[in-house]
Amino acid sequence: MSSMQRRTLLKVIVLGDSGVGKTSLMNQYVNNKFSQQYKATIGADFVTKELQVDDRLVTLQIWDTAGQERFQSLGVAFYRGADCCVLVYDVNYLKSFDSLDNWHDEFLKQASPRDPNAFPFILVGNKVDIDGGNSRVVCF
Repeated sequence: MSSMQRRTLLKVIVLGDSGVGKTSLMNQYVNNKFSQQYKATIGADFVTKELQVDDRLVTLQIWDTAGQERFQSLGVAFYRGADCCVLVYDVNYLKSFDSLDNWHDEFLKQASPRDPNAFPFILVGNKVDIDGGNSRVVCF
């Protein structure tokens, strides 16, 4: 492989209700670390992760956003230029699943992607490990 590797930057936004585990997912993926302590995200934060995909070095810029409604107005600044959106819900909490349509629509409204129908969304059901699955209410 040549020393002049092709580089790509991808901006990924992680959205969902407060407490669904967005920060934990991000920390597990990027740092291979999990913490039992809960600390609400204020506004937004981001981390980066580099991946090798074929002959390309890809840098993921992963934005972790606050799930509280009072921070949704910050969305325009954080969502613009996004390449992908990850929607996260807690499988043990139906309301977090039901609110995904709102997160999806609000993202499209504020991010204004060129082609909203083709914009990539990833759906993640989190906390499947809690209570041996006995508390699960969303079974998709």
